[in-house]
Amino acid sequence: MVGGFTRAISSFTYRTFFKKESTYFTAIVATGVGFSIVFNTAFDKYWNNKTAGTNVVAKKAKSRTIVVRLISAAGTGFTYVKQRPRTAAYRLTMMKFDPIVNKHVLFVENKIK
Repeated sequence: MVGGFTRAISSFTYRTFFKKESTYFTAIVATGVGFSIVFNTAFDKYWNNKTAGTNVVAKKAKSRTIVVRLISAAGTGFTYVKQRPRTAAYRLTMMKFDPIVNKHVLFVENKIK
């Protein structure tokens, strides 16, 4: 770091100011570090006040499908579980086999609770 910095200024300035008066250089660096600490603390307080009460974490996306329960229209209580698109404008109905009545009957959608 110092080597790259010294190339940017003349060797005379480097010899007279940084070598002989190294205490000035230390004071300048210390002042810069102090300013950095004060600035960062002030900015953190400002940012915390600005974002207070807000969720910084992004919300997780909802699934495109939902799980629904198909209940037998025969009233036996037998159910199937299926998936359907979340944005579907219809309720799911299917003709499926109900083993309790030993027939194919209509099954209607009901949400899982």
